[in-house]
Amino acid sequence: MLRLAVIAAVEHGIRVCAPVHDALLIEASADEIDEAVCLTRNLMGQASRIVLGGFEVRTDVKIVRHPDRWTDPRGAFMWEKICSLIPGLSPDKKPVCP
Repeated sequence: MLRLAVIAAVEHGIRVCAPVHDALLIEASADEIDEAVCLTRNLMGQASRIVLGGFEVRTDVKIVRHPDRWTDPRGAFMWEKICSLIPGLSPDKKPVCP
């Protein structure tokens, strides 16, 4: 189902960054993100109807806009570790980690 959704999204010009478990991480400019999300959700619904004989799986959305970033508490330790390994950064120039 996700494979069909990714193929359809790419064919419709959506910039798919990655499939994430049962979701799609997409990229679009600030003025295009709402339209890209709407189209992606429609395409994911279409993929589910194809695979499930007409049944449409519901989707939800989380849009992250600059300067915010998507975070997941389950990855906080790894993110902190990565941030601590970036060479040449003084403590005051370290990236903001969640």
